Amino acid sequence: MAMKCKDCRASCHPDCKDSLPLPCIPTAPSTPGGTKLSGGLISDYTPLDPPYIPGIVVHCVNEVEARGLSEIGLYRVPGSDSQVKELKKDFFKGKGIPNLSHIDDIHVICGCIKDFLRGLKEPLVTYGLWKDFVHAAENRDKCMGESEVYQAISKLPTPNRDTLAFLILHLIRVSECKECKMPASNLAKVFGPTVIGYSVPDPEPLQMINETKYQAMVMDKFFEVPESYWEKFLNIDEENLYPNTYNTPKTPDVPKSYLGPIHTPETYENKSKTWGKNAMTPRFGNKSRQVNKKPSHFFSSPMLN
Repeated sequence: MAMKCKDCRASCHPDCKDSLPLPCIPTAPSTPGGTKLSGGLISDYTPLDPPYIPGIVVHCVNEVEARGLSEIGLYRVPGSDSQVKELKKDFFKGKGIPNLSHIDDIHVICGCIKDFLRGLKEPLVTYGLWKDFVHAAENRDKCMGESEVYQAISKLPTPNRDTLAFLILHLIRVSECKECKMPASNLAKVFGPTVIGYSVPDPEPLQMINETKYQAMVMDKFFEVPESYWEKFLNIDEENLYPNTYNTPKTPDVPKSYLGPIHTPETYENKSKTWGKNAMTPRFGNKSRQVNKKPSHFFSSPMLN
C-alpha cells in the first residue's frame, strides 16, 4: 500500500512517510498536476499560505546550502543542461519532491533555480516597478536611495517579494563563503538578467544594451539591504521544518499534511467501468491482406464489455 500527501503529492510507503523531504509545500492550485514548466507568473507556483515561495526554489536552495557552500563557482559554473531540464520537469510532475541527494553535481541544482526563474513570464522585479528600482539604485543620495528601494520592495506583489527575500538571503550566504569564490558583485551579474530583467517583456536590441547595466546595479542594492529587513517577510520563527544546519532563514512551519491512500474506492469503481473500451489491439500492415480464419473448433477470444 502506498500513501500520498494531499498537499505536496509526495508518495511513499507508510513506513517511510517520516523520511519525506521537508518542508511540505502544497502544490500551487493554478498548476494542477504541475504540468506548467515555464511561462507563468511566480504566483502560479506558490502555495496558498505564506510565505509565498515556490517549492522548487525552497528545496533547491536548501540542498545547495546543505552540501554546496564549499563548491567553487556556485551559480557561475553551469551544470548539465539536460540534467537541469530533467530535474525541473521532475518538480512539476505532481508526484512530490524529487530526491535531490541523488544528484551528484550541485551545479545542476543551481542551474535548476536559474532556469526556473529565467522561464517566468515576468521577472521577480515586475515591469511596472522596474524604473522605480533603477531610479533608487541610481540615486547618489544614499539615504534617499535606500528609502526608495524599501518603498519599491513594498510595492512588489507578495509572491515576488517573498521569493526575492528568500533568494537574496541565500545569495548573501553564498557570497560570504570564501570557498565559493562568488562575491556579491559576481552573483549580481549572474542573477541580474533573471531577477531584474528589462523594463518591458520584449525590448529592442538597443534598449537591451542600455538597460543591461542596471540589472547588476539593482542587485547590488539588494545585497546592501540588511538581512533583518528581508527576514521579516519570511516570518521566521524557531519552530520551522528546516534542519538547524541550514543557514538561510527558512519558511515557517506549515500545517502538517495528512497522508492517505493514493487510490480511493471511488477511483477503482470508476476505473472498472472503462475496462474493455479499447480491448482490441489495432492491426498493422496491409489492410487488404486476408486473415486466415481459425478452424471451427477454436473459439474466438471473449470480448470485455
